[in-house]
Amino acid sequence: MGARQLPRMKRLFYVSRFARPLTKRDIDAIRISAVRYNHERGITGILVCLGDMFFQALEGRSAIVDSLYNERILRDPRHNHVLCLNSLNNVTDRMFPDWDMRIFNLNEDAEVLPLAFRHTLSALLEANQIISQYTQPSIFRMIERGVNPTLVKPRRLRATVLFSDIVGFSYFAERLRPADLMELVNSHIEACTEQIDRHGGQVNKLLGDGILAYFPHQDADTAVSAAVDILDEMNRRRSRASRTSPQHFLHGGVGLANGMVYEGNIGSALKRDFTILGNTVNLASRLESLTRVLNVPLIASASVAHRAQSPWGFQSLGNHTLKGNVKGIEIFGLKSLHSLPVDELYRQITEHLRSK
Repeated sequence: MGARQLPRMKRLFYVSRFARPLTKRDIDAIRISAVRYNHERGITGILVCLGDMFFQALEGRSAIVDSLYNERILRDPRHNHVLCLNSLNNVTDRMFPDWDMRIFNLNEDAEVLPLAFRHTLSALLEANQIISQYTQPSIFRMIERGVNPTLVKPRRLRATVLFSDIVGFSYFAERLRPADLMELVNSHIEACTEQIDRHGGQVNKLLGDGILAYFPHQDADTAVSAAVDILDEMNRRRSRASRTSPQHFLHGGVGLANGMVYEGNIGSALKRDFTILGNTVNLASRLESLTRVLNVPLIASASVAHRAQSPWGFQSLGNHTLKGNVKGIEIFGLKSLHSLPVDELYRQITEHLRSK
């Protein structure tokens, strides 16, 4: 097969683990399928099998490589964990012009090099799994899809922003042991992130005991549903906790605001962040702070209440002037949520901490 050159090509490298051990027959079947599929679509590349891992390089028209990677590889049940190592756009020359898909099964080679290579790839995957826990989920999803986050252009979009933190955190921070304080914060963050992710939101930042997330949808219902589920989950955690545990007093305030935000990269060559900015973000934070003043667990802006389609039972909490707003704005709570007597909660937390 002669060398092929196509305009606007992409070259993509990824590594993954097998979900189950593959036999030589399995690998032969993969080769036959890959050669047939790739030949029809003008894709060339290599596949290295080593231990329980794949290492693959693909090249061809950008749209076809993207479709193969996102629609077939990422959804293939044989892959347990997929990591895109590099994605190169506007490639003009093929690295593997003569191979529709050449497979190298290094499991059949007992030399030292494959063993070292195996440990290198295994360490790479393990490091990736650790880093993923410290990486903003939306960024990690971009990397998994082969998108370079640093090249994503900024955009302006409408979103519902959610902000939540722990009620009475300053009391806990003064008296709790570090391990107990981190356990309390992690419980709150876990309750929030599980529900935000389940409802399709993006966790943007962990801010001490607080969390900032957003839902890039035209309606606000998913964000309201996530907020209600967060409060329900914290209630379940309080119920399960013993009376001697700080988690028995785990309450969070939630602020929701809907409006335009700016999404994109900020920072420098040393430190970069993919985040959202704008008045809607500031408003969500200030509404969350106001929950302590009004003794309610959740406060939503008027835009959230008006855009929500489900019968949530919003009730007006009146007009309030917030920092950054010259005029007062109407805010809303939910009738279904019990009031949160903050002063009484502070008293209980203080008594609990004295007994420590």
